[in-house]
Amino acid sequence: MKKTTRILSAFVTFVAVFYFTFWIFGAIVSIFFDSDPPKWAMVISSIASFITAGYLANRVWKKQGNKKPSQGSYILAGALGVGVVGFILGFFGPLILTPEANQGPLLGILITGPAGIALGAIGGSIYGEIKKRKAKKVVKANQN
Repeated sequence: MKKTTRILSAFVTFVAVFYFTFWIFGAIVSIFFDSDPPKWAMVISSIASFITAGYLANRVWKKQGNKKPSQGSYILAGALGVGVVGFILGFFGPLILTPEANQGPLLGILITGPAGIALGAIGGSIYGEIKKRKAKKVVKANQN
């Protein structure tokens, strides 16, 4: 995998995990105090969030260093790719074609987005299986 993709995905992972864990840890800390926790408690929340985000970004970095993609990566890529396209078409299509319909975006949220995710996952699974079988045939041909 290209180094820029690895850097970008590790960075996005770090930022997202830090953001969400900071608020979760902050909410947990504020339970033990009144609604306004002391500054040292928020510093502890920040440190715990930083450590958690750093660990998970490191795991993403190492995991993407693998040369051979797994079946799950094909499934995830297919589900995300087709799901996002289905959601965008179903959400923005009715807004453009029939702007007076107030329930148009629900098509993307409830139907085309989830259907795209399901169909993309199935397609990614089939594609991954085809790639795996082709790789086995190549290895078998090289052994003969």
